[in-house]
Amino acid sequence: MSEEVLEKHLNDSPDDARASRSRIARFFGLRRPLPPNIWGLVLGGIAFALSLTPSLVPRTWLYQGIASGLSAATGHLIGLFLLLNWNLWCRDVIEPLWNRLTGSRRIPAVWWGRVRIALLVIIPVALLLWMIRAVRWQQYLAELMGARSYTLAQFLLVLPVGLLVWALFVAIGRAVSAFAGVLATAVPGNNSRYGLRLLASWGAVAIATVLIVDFVLPGTIRRVTEQFFSVSSEPVRPDLVKPYASERSGGPGSPTEWEDLGAYGTRFTALGLYKDQLEDLTGRPSKEPIRAYAGMDDGDDDRERAQHVVSELQRTGAEERKALLVAPATGTGWVNPTTAQAFELMFDGDSAIASAQYSDVPSAVQFVTDRDRVEDYGRELITAVVDWWHTLPEDARPKLYIYGESLGTTAAESAFSGIRDIAGAVDGMLLMGPPNSNELHRDFVSRRDPGTSEALPEYSGGMTVRFAENAGDITAWRHELNREDGSDGWRSPRVLYLQHPSDPVVWWSPDLILKRPDWLKEDAGFDRTPTMTWMPFVTFWQVTLDLPRAAKVPDGHGHNYGTSVIDGLTAVVGDGWTDDDISRLRGELEEAMSTQGPEKEIGGNG
Repeated sequence: MSEEVLEKHLNDSPDDARASRSRIARFFGLRRPLPPNIWGLVLGGIAFALSLTPSLVPRTWLYQGIASGLSAATGHLIGLFLLLNWNLWCRDVIEPLWNRLTGSRRIPAVWWGRVRIALLVIIPVALLLWMIRAVRWQQYLAELMGARSYTLAQFLLVLPVGLLVWALFVAIGRAVSAFAGVLATAVPGNNSRYGLRLLASWGAVAIATVLIVDFVLPGTIRRVTEQFFSVSSEPVRPDLVKPYASERSGGPGSPTEWEDLGAYGTRFTALGLYKDQLEDLTGRPSKEPIRAYAGMDDGDDDRERAQHVVSELQRTGAEERKALLVAPATGTGWVNPTTAQAFELMFDGDSAIASAQYSDVPSAVQFVTDRDRVEDYGRELITAVVDWWHTLPEDARPKLYIYGESLGTTAAESAFSGIRDIAGAVDGMLLMGPPNSNELHRDFVSRRDPGTSEALPEYSGGMTVRFAENAGDITAWRHELNREDGSDGWRSPRVLYLQHPSDPVVWWSPDLILKRPDWLKEDAGFDRTPTMTWMPFVTFWQVTLDLPRAAKVPDGHGHNYGTSVIDGLTAVVGDGWTDDDISRLRGELEEAMSTQGPEKEIGGNG
């Protein structure tokens, strides 16, 4: 039947073709301004309202407004799509049937105008009432995480922001629609082929859009970000001083000038307790911790910078240390100072930490514009260190561990093809807040043991790879020494993924647009509200707008893992750490970090 309708529109008589052309042209706004569309208003209003339901982290009025506007614009677009199909395919079939059933009685045109006006009034009022309920949801979510909650007066700002975003995208859509219509009318040919030319013009617009999104937009985003947010021109933090220990890159004997390590390389090498400070804090004998780092100026590419890191490890005597940690940096070169300090406290300074910078832009931009770059960097850095480590005597070399956080987990995973590869290369891995797109992570989750959840999967009985949602899970494992050999059944090398139920970095995926994920069918976990539910398109925009807020929540929630890194590191290292040991270590870490400034500075966790 649809083919007959299409044939009718493409091969009408001249009069019918002109009528069809006029109707299509009116729809695309070529003959007069496009009136408010009921389908778009209704679906857009519904999407706006649904977007006010809670998601993973508390949202400010600004981010909620953007999420609501994007959801409404998407609903509006769906409404226009349905209307277009009604005009082109369905009307000629359904209207005659309706007329026969109703005796050709039509609803007066004036009533349609009144309906439109009523909708324009009712929808904002209904949304206002719905927002009162939304505030309560946000307050509950904030209370669940110990975060700041927002008042109704503050949250009312969602309405103008959302409506503005909605209107902006409707205006853009109209401009694109009008442009497609102009293309169709500009192509010479018989009027009876106007429908075909319209389809061709929209095809051209679609192709142009894909090309822009795939090839033009990523590069533009990167160039703009490099211009305004690049850390290459960011000054060294004024309260920092050049390292006075030769065991740190940029210190005495290092071939690299400290200032050339970049804004976050200088923080990594200047912060952290020195030997005497460790001894004063812990009361235990310590060694001078090694921190090896390569800035952007330490090589022309990732391979050269990785070799520079190896040279720094050799120069500082890292082969004689008890433990070595490779910590791929985030996009800006930032290494989590809490993790670095915790690792050094665990081994009383008898340790080495290696990292390198590979980019000047935040991780989110790097992820969107060139994710392969992250993987190439991680592969080069880890492979270089592992290859050097394998040249050392097996009975005298340090234990080798890999740590990654956020996009750093992508870099960490990229050096390995699977469990066997990990087992032959390192002694353990700790990966915190891994993006949903990580290949190894996705493979472990998709092949999880039957009956286990996506949010907290179990892989091969937890023999090598384990998942924890918080420090409590790790503590429970330490207490499960109920085997004959007194172990907990976790073999070496240990691989641990630490991922909060409320971390949008872990759960964001394009699949959210049209597919309900398993984790939203399962129990909510310790810090995700059970009222969150999946909705096509809407949930995607909600979680997308959760991403900028992911780390702006209290420790232990969202993308903010805080001192739970202690539990993760001690679990991966093993060696019989007790609850008392970890409690003591946590206290030492909190005191050590109190003098080092915030863990996540502006741009620092990028």
